[in-house]
Amino acid sequence: MKNKPSFLRSPSSASPAPARRLAVAVATFLAMGAGGCALSVEADVPDVAVTQHGISMVGVPGASALGDVSTHLTFKQSLPDMNLPKDLDSSVKAVKVDLVAQSGIANFDFLKTMRITMSPDGSPAPIELINYEKADGATTGKTLSVDSLNPVNILDQWKANSAVFDIQVAGQLPSAAWTMDMTVHFSGSVSYKY
Repeated sequence: MKNKPSFLRSPSSASPAPARRLAVAVATFLAMGAGGCALSVEADVPDVAVTQHGISMVGVPGASALGDVSTHLTFKQSLPDMNLPKDLDSSVKAVKVDLVAQSGIANFDFLKTMRITMSPDGSPAPIELINYEKADGATTGKTLSVDSLNPVNILDQWKANSAVFDIQVAGQLPSAAWTMDMTVHFSGSVSYKY
């Protein structure tokens, strides 16, 4: 006997409800009893989004005369509790980062490279979420979406209450301060075998 429930979730939501629904589904399957059959439950948590609004990047005075320059910013962000039962085989991966231009910039055409890392509380080393390099001739709009090329399982690090995010940017940066919103999209999968 094999069951594969799938839970769909709106990508704009930041609540841990899919994980709770998953826990309820697993409990329901276990309560039904296996009746001598091996029980296997698998489910995906397609998108948990963590958004930081109004990230303010400093301007680089005289940047237009300097050519390509770089800067970075760090900030701390709370992580939503996914509340997964401990006996599940689970994974959580950062799969995409969306940046939305707010003030001081109209788009992200000036960016040539960007690297974003996450260091959960107590983590010995930062985890790279994305490493973006603008393709020659490419243009961007008000929103820049970058997929993670090599998402890694960060479930153990996710158990921290918060994480420090580091944003490194380079290119023809604005000379005045600018702000953006950043959303990190995480996906997860869980399985249970009885």
